[in-house]
Amino acid sequence: MKLLWDRMENWLKVHAPDVLVDLNQGASELEISGLETAVGYELPSDLKESLRIHNGQSGDSQWLIAGWELLSTARILEEWNVWKGLYDKESFKEWDVKSQEGVANVWWQPAWIPLTYNGCGDHHCLDLAPANGGKNGQIITMWHDSEVREVLAKNYTQWFEHLVRTFELNDAEYVFESGDFEFDAAQK
Repeated sequence: MKLLWDRMENWLKVHAPDVLVDLNQGASELEISGLETAVGYELPSDLKESLRIHNGQSGDSQWLIAGWELLSTARILEEWNVWKGLYDKESFKEWDVKSQEGVANVWWQPAWIPLTYNGCGDHHCLDLAPANGGKNGQIITMWHDSEVREVLAKNYTQWFEHLVRTFELNDAEYVFESGDFEFDAAQK
């Protein structure tokens, strides 16, 4: 994870120094374990390693991922609590879902840990309770107004590596304005 973050930081130094400065310092072990306790799941080691390097971003600059905020431990818990409150009220009980194979056929569940946020209730989530055919720790889509749930990557490292590679192959305008971080089906 350190090598991936080094590559991301090098790209940001050249193309978006204000975004680099907006990245938070690493999370403490107490912040990480506090998040795990609050959500009731142990986070995969690659996500914890990433959080130890940069605990999301402060939000004083544009969001890191083309309209998506990279969430800190505090923001992960904040977004998770919003969804958990709705879940506890059974707000999604009657909603239809079209999940890709390997993703639970539910609107949302507590084992989906938000990693990003677009300001409209949409997230890239860490899936810690995949359905048959899925992989624990896979990254999935969770759009608040779409019934589709799909796998983007088999784990956090693969997801983050794809982001880094997309940055390196493009200029700042493409990265921050296009929002096009399409995942190749072969990666999953």
